[in-house]
Amino acid sequence: MRARKKDRPEARGRARGESGRSVTIYRIAREAGVSVSTVSRVLTGAARVSEAKRLAVEAVIDRHGFRPNAMARNLGRRQSLVIGFILPDVTHPFYGAAFLGAESRALELGYSLLLGNTMNDNIRHVTNVESRLLSIMLEKQVDGIIMMGGRVNETRVIPEHLEEMQRVMAQVPVVIAGGRMKGVDCWSISLDEAHGVGLAVNYLAALGHRDLGFLGGIRGIEPTDSRMEGFRRGIEDHGMKVKPDWFVESGFTIEDGRSAMEAFLLMRDRPTALVCFNDLTAVGALYAARKNGLRVPEELSIIGVDNIPLSEYVVPRLTSIDLDARRQGVKAVDVMVEILEKKSPRRNFVLQPKLVIRDSCYTRQAAV
Repeated sequence: MRARKKDRPEARGRARGESGRSVTIYRIAREAGVSVSTVSRVLTGAARVSEAKRLAVEAVIDRHGFRPNAMARNLGRRQSLVIGFILPDVTHPFYGAAFLGAESRALELGYSLLLGNTMNDNIRHVTNVESRLLSIMLEKQVDGIIMMGGRVNETRVIPEHLEEMQRVMAQVPVVIAGGRMKGVDCWSISLDEAHGVGLAVNYLAALGHRDLGFLGGIRGIEPTDSRMEGFRRGIEDHGMKVKPDWFVESGFTIEDGRSAMEAFLLMRDRPTALVCFNDLTAVGALYAARKNGLRVPEELSIIGVDNIPLSEYVVPRLTSIDLDARRQGVKAVDVMVEILEKKSPRRNFVLQPKLVIRDSCYTRQAAV
């Protein structure tokens, strides 16, 4: 029985030339005097095509301005040229910048990204959004998956999450950006976040501060734990006293920073400088301090982490630890494409943060 026209490969492999008429690989094969399989091998870049036949096929393609669709072009090598990218909150400036960096790099390399936004699925309660997104991406036959935040940042790995990751990795390569997941042997782009916070402590100590506090984050999530540990280690290295009451965790948003700052304001004995989990909590802390009559930086110095664009435009401009989110996204795509092209990239890359000094810190000896 003959296949209906809409079900034939010819219909599926159809493209339009400059004249606007339908051009198929069958027509190209006929005009070039070669087989359809030869045309397919030329389009997919496969070997075993003689120079004469390749030139004949390319001449017909050029004459018609034939542009095969991406699916037809990649049938031979079984690639979609689509990479999945799962992150916790695309509206967050840090993750948004990481995705934009990744997307621009992917396009440069001939790939596109499929975004999955978990909406902070695992931070306060598990709703399995991340799991559903992993399933969707496998169903869409992405070539690989980049994961940022969520389960890959949990200090205590949930067994079901570990098993699911291993099932995913058996089907496609996975690159973790911004951390590592215990028990998961995949490629990773990690950050020395403890060192970054250590830079903040060193800077404040150099300004004469001896009473430092840490604001924001949630314990049990790797970035929070690493940054708190870097803070604690920096305090001890400078011979300062670690005061547990001056570690006020709250969350990751501007509102979380505001509420945590209000907790500091209720203390009789409070620090002269704060290292905040990120720039958003630092902006919230800055707002609450000034609203309550506390001068920044003269009476309270504040440092953030992430160096998001907003830090340049608040008053005073915010000193911050730059984690270069865009670079993380670019590097994650570079590693993924190297994996897909069988180039065997290093398993683990560690990126180093840097201190960006602006106006939100003050020399303690000169404080009024």
